[in-house]
Amino acid sequence: MTNKEIAQLLRKVAAAYGIKDEKRHRFQIIAYERAADTVEHLNTELTDIYREGKLDKIPGIGTSITSYIEELISKGKVKHFEEVMKGVPEAAFALLDVPTFGPKKAYKIASTFKLENGKTAVEDVKKLAKQGKIAEIPGFGKKSETDILRAIDEYKQGKTKTGRTPLPYALELAQKVVDFLKESKDAIKVFPLGSLRRMMPTVGDIDIAVATNNPQEVINHFVSFPGKERILEKGDTSASILTTGGKQVDLMVQKPESFGALLQHFTGSKAHNIHLREYALKKGLSLSEYGIKRRV
Repeated sequence: MTNKEIAQLLRKVAAAYGIKDEKRHRFQIIAYERAADTVEHLNTELTDIYREGKLDKIPGIGTSITSYIEELISKGKVKHFEEVMKGVPEAAFALLDVPTFGPKKAYKIASTFKLENGKTAVEDVKKLAKQGKIAEIPGFGKKSETDILRAIDEYKQGKTKTGRTPLPYALELAQKVVDFLKESKDAIKVFPLGSLRRMMPTVGDIDIAVATNNPQEVINHFVSFPGKERILEKGDTSASILTTGGKQVDLMVQKPESFGALLQHFTGSKAHNIHLREYALKKGLSLSEYGIKRRV
């Protein structure tokens, strides 16, 4: 198996954990996604590293996952992976390649319509959406259906296919957006968020936060970014654009007095925030992107 194939399998396992119980398996999900990112960007094939007996030397991959990778390379399959993914149709995994589809949404649609074939899943969902069937699923509605159709069209054009960008390229684009936002007289502070701010090896969507007393002016300025292909969403405190290079950039704005809390919350990581919230609860406090306060 190639590194790409192994990374895809690790992401499937992470997705299966999320489908079955995201809260209970949050640490496994993080571990498998991190391992997939690491594998995807290795300069050497895992099979070669395995032959050299150095799988345990790869940073970013824990002991358990390393042993499963060893089992995969030596036997061609992993019993644990099969158990975790049992009951999740291949169609659900296939839908994860399309923007807007998280594990639960993909599974909900695949299971509702009994979609099994991963090769035809995207086309099957497109047909269902055009027939108005997706909007009939509880919790979806017409807007979700429209978003799904748009995402599928973009996916088929290769514009927003799910994938992570190596840090240097993500930094280059993010800096252009940050510099552009700083041109607004209403932008008091501008910072990147998420995996980009944590300087992870790869980055998904680019998230940026702005402290301002005039949110709408900053948002209007953001959606006029010269490298924008189109506006994905525009609200009172957030907006999203798709760049001409096919990368999604998300903006969040916050009042200066609460900006520190937003910056901390959306910098992450997810596991770090979970620990902070649990610690706050023990102290009788409530922690969110809006600040910290005593629980009533």
